[in-house]
Amino acid sequence: MSFYKYLRDHLLLAVSVILGVTFIEIVLFLDPFVNFQKGTLIYTWVLAIIITIACIGFSYYRKKSWYINLNNYQEDLSKELGGAKNNEQKFIQEKINNIVLEYRKELTDLYQNQKEQQEYTESWVHDVKVPLAALKLAQDTDLDPQLLSEETEQIDYLVDQALYFARLNNFSNDYLIQEQNLNDIVKASIRNNKRNFINKRISINLNITDDKVLTDEKWLSFILNQIIANSLKYTDQGGRIEIFTTTDENDISLHIKDNGIGIEPQDLSRIYKKGFTGSNGRKTGSKATGIGLYLVKKMIDKLGHQIYVKSTVGKGTETIITFADLPYYQ
Repeated sequence: MSFYKYLRDHLLLAVSVILGVTFIEIVLFLDPFVNFQKGTLIYTWVLAIIITIACIGFSYYRKKSWYINLNNYQEDLSKELGGAKNNEQKFIQEKINNIVLEYRKELTDLYQNQKEQQEYTESWVHDVKVPLAALKLAQDTDLDPQLLSEETEQIDYLVDQALYFARLNNFSNDYLIQEQNLNDIVKASIRNNKRNFINKRISINLNITDDKVLTDEKWLSFILNQIIANSLKYTDQGGRIEIFTTTDENDISLHIKDNGIGIEPQDLSRIYKKGFTGSNGRKTGSKATGIGLYLVKKMIDKLGHQIYVKSTVGKGTETIITFADLPYYQ
């Protein structure tokens, strides 16, 4: 900021001081008991102007270094603004630093989201090439109808994942929390995976409460589809999956339990990391993308539910989703 602009900003103060001095001089000049000369009147008036401008100039000089810092600050927002010397500057400086901190946080989140989106897109394109190649091969050969159906379902599964991944950042615009029939949602998810149940001859035991839970039907359906698909993927032929509910102080927990190969202890804490397939993905050669459980955890957190996974190698895995009882929704 130049001194001219600073002076303009403090013009009202300068005029007020000069008017005040002028008023006092007029009173003294008109007082018959005071011998006040016209020359003294003009002299003191000019002196008041000089002193006022000098004070404003001194004030500007004290603040000039801070104005220079402020002017250069926009070139490097990675550091905090400093150099404030009075309460006014400290107040402004604190507000600017808070705004810049929020800006840096939003910029970091945006960069991270773009990076995740790019990485996922590259991974998705790679994963979808296999079923597409199988479908292309089917045009020239008599491909097994069952295999063709599986590859088609895999494409549908990957497209569904991509759709929800894209919606994840705009979650607040695409969900509605209300009472839902958990039994109906679970059965719908089982029907979506019925081909794998039949092909692998996996039995299922259901014991779902009739009580309703507070959730979003569409997002919970996707979550259950991912978990059930994982249980089917890592459960051998003729295995068993149990889906049941328990209640603890009005909180309802949904259990999805299988007798599959289980998860290695060192992998258990990393199953929600994006792109992590673990030792099971490498051993079984399954079409694991490492995205399913990552999306599940993100959605569970946004819906306000809780998820817990416990597993024993060779015995199976149990996933527990807890729906909290929220009276203020009712």
